[in-house]
Amino acid sequence: MSATITHDRIHTHAETWELDNKYYCESEKMIQRFLHGKRVLPHFLPSITALSAVIMFAFTPLKAGEEEWRFVYESDGITVHKRINEDTIFLEFKSTGILRGEISDYLSVILDTEIMPDWAPQCFEARNVERVNERETIIYVACNGVWPVADRDYVAKRTITTNPKKSTVRVNINLIENPNAPDVKSRVHIPYLQCCWILKRIDPVNTHVELRVCVDPGGWLPAWLVNWGYRWVPYRYLKDLESKVVKLSCCTTQLVSTLTHTP
Repeated sequence: MSATITHDRIHTHAETWELDNKYYCESEKMIQRFLHGKRVLPHFLPSITALSAVIMFAFTPLKAGEEEWRFVYESDGITVHKRINEDTIFLEFKSTGILRGEISDYLSVILDTEIMPDWAPQCFEARNVERVNERETIIYVACNGVWPVADRDYVAKRTITTNPKKSTVRVNINLIENPNAPDVKSRVHIPYLQCCWILKRIDPVNTHVELRVCVDPGGWLPAWLVNWGYRWVPYRYLKDLESKVVKLSCCTTQLVSTLTHTP
């Protein structure tokens, strides 16, 4: 099993380099066309260089063996932490917050694969591939690549577990292979993904939502840059998920009100 995974991962990276290199070369040509005929750098490039330097030196990576959660930032009541994941060089992030809405509404939105593009950041395609049983579903998800890299996609098994004593629901998302899933050559298959949602009922109108995610997007981008950029992703997922839940809840309330007052 390990040999198969290793072989697949190497093959994926080779294809990834080819795809991302194509996008990179295209972007280089665009830059060269823009700078053609000029002997000096555009005025904004020094600022970009300075910003890049600040990012590199300001970002302090965790030390090997430091597996406890470390605080990253807090915004709008959502707290983000990070920690080392021993399986990869990419950091694992955790975002938590008490969000508006019932736990059943959050679970409903998370399990509705087809509406993911309506709220999940960068997601532009999502579908169910196979329903294994009532608690397990194979899903396919595609996300926009951050220019100039290629789009990413993955196939995963989504599993639901519950703990009635703690009033919690957990949704695990782990990569899996499935012959029925789409195979789009222009998209890079994500080589590593661990993700889970943990929902806990606080009261009838509030839910504690926790997202844990660790992803290797593949490609030529250095790990420090991916780790720095992805620190905002868990926060955006919780904010956009809450907005979607509140919007659907308001629509449902208005529909019920309309129906109950219809003569």
